[in-house]
Amino acid sequence: MNATTHLATVDTRPFFEQALAHGRARRLIDDERLAGIRSEGAKGIVQLASFFSTSHLRPELEAARTRLVTLVSLALEMASGGDLAVATELLRQKTLLSLSKAGADALRSLLSLPQDLWLEPPVPIAQFEKPMLSFWTLDQPMSFERFQAEKAQREHVRAQHELCYWLAERLGVSRKNLQMHESCEAVINSVMLLLLTEKAPKKFFSPNQFVKLHSAAAKKRKHDFYALPTLTEAAPPSLCPVLDEARQRFVEKVLPILKSHSAAAFLHSVDAGPLSSVFYFEADALDELTHHDQEKEALWRKITGGKGTDPYVLCTLLLTVAAGMEPRSTLRKKDALELVARYREHGFNNDEGLATFIQQVVPFQMQSDITRLWNEDLGPDARDHLDDDDVDHVLSYLHDTCSATFLSPRK
Repeated sequence: MNATTHLATVDTRPFFEQALAHGRARRLIDDERLAGIRSEGAKGIVQLASFFSTSHLRPELEAARTRLVTLVSLALEMASGGDLAVATELLRQKTLLSLSKAGADALRSLLSLPQDLWLEPPVPIAQFEKPMLSFWTLDQPMSFERFQAEKAQREHVRAQHELCYWLAERLGVSRKNLQMHESCEAVINSVMLLLLTEKAPKKFFSPNQFVKLHSAAAKKRKHDFYALPTLTEAAPPSLCPVLDEARQRFVEKVLPILKSHSAAAFLHSVDAGPLSSVFYFEADALDELTHHDQEKEALWRKITGGKGTDPYVLCTLLLTVAAGMEPRSTLRKKDALELVARYREHGFNNDEGLATFIQQVVPFQMQSDITRLWNEDLGPDARDHLDDDDVDHVLSYLHDTCSATFLSPRK
């Protein structure tokens, strides 16, 4: 069986060198122009060496040569689209100094684009221009292909910044007030949550309001964003695709996380976790949260009698609330009998009330652990024992599990 193998040759030379060789081979660049290129190159090397370091050391001049080739190659390939014939004509018509400047300007334009999704106050490019130009022209010379990829990625980030600013302004927060190291995604996520749960959102939410929005979003089955069509109509055409992308990302990535975690996990509590930056809150949210924490802590101490970490007290609270009773930190015999009677009539049918109690009364940092205690341990275990027809056995179980003030019938 005969097989024909085609070998492709990849030219790894800098594009400047490729264009120059192409022009010389086709006699498009004559000796006079070649001499001019050499003279311009020498001047360019000295200028670059002086800009980055010094023109009096040989290593710096050699580094400057690499920098010049990088900048001219980038400018030629950008302007020609990789067409060597066009690039050769540019070499004939333009000086290396002008091409070098064009390459440097292209890199400066890259620096003007945001690199990540964190909003920051404007920073003068001059502060980091030289280090980045040095890196992109010598340490990791910027190829045209990498330049295009980097530019596309940064332009996409800029579009999300612009969407973030535009959405925030629709809810009464100016661009100036957002430029304080906020997360672009957090702002957009908050708007999407409002669009999902409210028909005509007017402003961002506070931590207290977020608890209600979280509950509404977690229960919602359809992904119909009430006000999104109206918002899309009002959006600048350039932001419409980014807005749709944000909606899709919220549905596919953010909503599942929201539904699988308690509201407390997303709040900026003392023990802030990785989910505390998923959403953006009102500017005064931190103050409100601190005040809310203090109020919640006082209520928690009152309900638990100052024993909020005692496992027996926690079990007493959860069992009484789940049975539809007022929360109790200790269990008298009459309370135990009422709990048993309520359970045998309705079971633990107060799931919503228990969830509300955990969200509104239990300190944020304890909510996840207490929810897990009920769902994975206490709830299933209590059902097994409370279903027993032997009342003495049930009372004995409650005595051993809760902070009980009555004697166990088994002792």
